[in-house]
Amino acid sequence: MMQEAVEHQISVWLRAYLADLLCVRMDEINVQAPFARLGLDSSAGIAMTGTLSEWLSQEVDPTVVYDYPSIAQLSAALARDEQVQRRLGAEKLQS
Repeated sequence: MMQEAVEHQISVWLRAYLADLLCVRMDEINVQAPFARLGLDSSAGIAMTGTLSEWLSQEVDPTVVYDYPSIAQLSAALARDEQVQRRLGAEKLQS
């Protein structure tokens, strides 16, 4: 249950980040579409993982956008990390 909630939080964050970057509405971002199809090039991917690292308070390897090339895949992979679960689970309890 917690993993699903964390996955959702990450997915929402990624959609918001990409919507802002691409100047589109969040509902226009397809979570199944590859990052490349959304318009994310390698330098933008590195910037995104850097900002994501800050948000998660944990290092996110820039190559994850190649290993998990969509919002859905990346969110699911990050949500399996116990440190991410603790961080985002604790944040949800505080809000």
